[in-house]
Amino acid sequence: MFPFFFLEEKEVGWTLLQAIETSLSISEIAIKTNISISKVSRFINKIKNPSLGIRIGFEAHLEKAGLLYIGTISKKHLEKAPPYMQAERALRMLGSRFFLYSGLLPAENSAVEEWLSNFEDSALTVRAYEHRWWRSSASATTYSDGWVCGDVESVKVFEKQQPHLPVKEQTLDDVDVLLLWAKLRWPFASLRDIERESERYLGRKVSHQVLSWHFRNHVLKLWAGNRVRLYADSQQVPYRLHYLEGRDAPAVARALVQLPWFHTAYIDVEKAIVSGQPPCASMLHLYRVLGDLDVDVLEFAMEVSTVKWVPIFGLLSQIVKQKEVVNA
Repeated sequence: MFPFFFLEEKEVGWTLLQAIETSLSISEIAIKTNISISKVSRFINKIKNPSLGIRIGFEAHLEKAGLLYIGTISKKHLEKAPPYMQAERALRMLGSRFFLYSGLLPAENSAVEEWLSNFEDSALTVRAYEHRWWRSSASATTYSDGWVCGDVESVKVFEKQQPHLPVKEQTLDDVDVLLLWAKLRWPFASLRDIERESERYLGRKVSHQVLSWHFRNHVLKLWAGNRVRLYADSQQVPYRLHYLEGRDAPAVARALVQLPWFHTAYIDVEKAIVSGQPPCASMLHLYRVLGDLDVDVLEFAMEVSTVKWVPIFGLLSQIVKQKEVVNA
């Protein structure tokens, strides 16, 4: 058992974090937890402070809208950002410098090929046919007296099937993009707040009624829940990225995000990228628990600051506009 993150609010904080993951509003959290709206609001406002090491976010199954997250680890530093790039981060492994390029692109072969054309043949690319993240209910996570802990001995490798890209269920328009951007920026953004910002971002005012219809009929169908990420002091526990390859790579990635220090898993066929802050003392135990599996692991240290970042609103708008031109 490895303590990872201490919640100053203890039981109340843990109860609220669990409710945040499945709630669309502060009032909904209050109802689920039987905690007053004012107390919930104070807690939510408190954790907006990044120094506390808690971040919450709105998660959407964008693959159902025909979009695909992708990540490439390259030795090549690109002077010009590739199309659909969302972020560029620097990595280190045994003194060598690499770069992680993550993007969000149309789930079409032509877009993927365009992305790959920017990198050397030896670059490591993972298509996120499946996107997993840590949840407070994860089987290898326990809570005790303020501490969120990882129970390495409880990690089980299961769900050994290979991932596949879901069938596209809907097409996004610019109103959907506005709603997604606002919710991705802050999961409890109200429709009234989004209405006030619509003219600035879309060039026209979108009414509360129209936003409500789009949210219920489009965005809500993509919602996968809210995500809570817990961060340790990066000076004490460096942020790491693990590249997995082999028949069991998807199953291992799904298993790793059962632990509170692994935040995100992008899962491809026989490949995956998992990122987080695993305590050094946990890794030997974890490798022992995982046993003789068909998976090779490359571990990179990630530099704290992002080298480049493209706002999600601009990226989604670019994709929607290109699709409108193609379908015209």
